Amino acid sequence: MDDIRRRDFLEVFLSVRERLAAVIQRRVECAATTADLTQDTFLRLWERPGLLRGVSDLAGYFVTTGRNLAADHERRRRIAPFVAGVDHLEYVADNRPSAEDVILGRDELRRLQEIVNSLPPKCRQVFLLSRMEGLSYVEIGTKLGISPKTVFSHMVTALERLKAGM
Repeated sequence: MDDIRRRDFLEVFLSVRERLAAVIQRRVECAATTADLTQDTFLRLWERPGLLRGVSDLAGYFVTTGRNLAADHERRRRIAPFVAGVDHLEYVADNRPSAEDVILGRDELRRLQEIVNSLPPKCRQVFLLSRMEGLSYVEIGTKLGISPKTVFSHMVTALERLKAGM
């Protein structure tokens, strides 16, 4: 949206805000939720100006959007008691790795890369074709012009070095 349209948008929102809040309040019967949904209505339309193409009654569109958001909120609130443990979801532990785990993982990956890089060229090539590209020993042998038994020997060497280095 250009600056003029944004200013008009803001003026329309401010003029309809009380009516919008009243519509939402009747639906959700909670002042805090009403404030949140009023703000959500503004943000939804502010961040997606493409939704407003062809809208002739912006004030009405605000009210309709707010009413729909309130209805969605109420629908979710009615469904939530049937889902076990929903009340305590904000206390669920974050499953992302800690900063320490990320650093340790990067160090381990760096050490693994050094070991792979130190392998003899043919052994490294066999290992990467097997582990990175998922090729079978027969496919690797065909691709490199060596027997599957030689491929197996290279893999044993690579895995022994990786085990010793890690």
